[in-house]
Amino acid sequence: MRLTRLVPVLVVIIIGLIILGGTLYTVDQTQQVIITQFGEPIGKPITKAGLHLKKPFIQKVNYFEKRLLAWDGLPTQVPTKDKRYIWVDTTARWRIIDPLKFLQTVGNERTALGRLDDVIDSATR
Repeated sequence: MRLTRLVPVLVVIIIGLIILGGTLYTVDQTQQVIITQFGEPIGKPITKAGLHLKKPFIQKVNYFEKRLLAWDGLPTQVPTKDKRYIWVDTTARWRIIDPLKFLQTVGNERTALGRLDDVIDSATR
């Protein structure tokens, strides 16, 4: 008899924990966040570290780095004016200043690195 009363209470507690877990998210001091709802950005970027709230299941947290990010190109041979080839190893450092614009134009860091590959590699050739 006691077990039949305990099961519904446990189910309610588990469902409550799942909903609470989907509501809370943390922002590290090295991160900035854009909240999207059904794929559309909502509100301003969150740059303060700490525990924050969102609507569970319909809002998604998109994390972006605040720190300098590195891009390292592959070493390439480049001809000089006197027809000799030299090895050029390119590197770049970049930062996401406006996470909302970054999310809308590029989407994520992997896509941004691909675009940097195209731009910087073509400039060194």
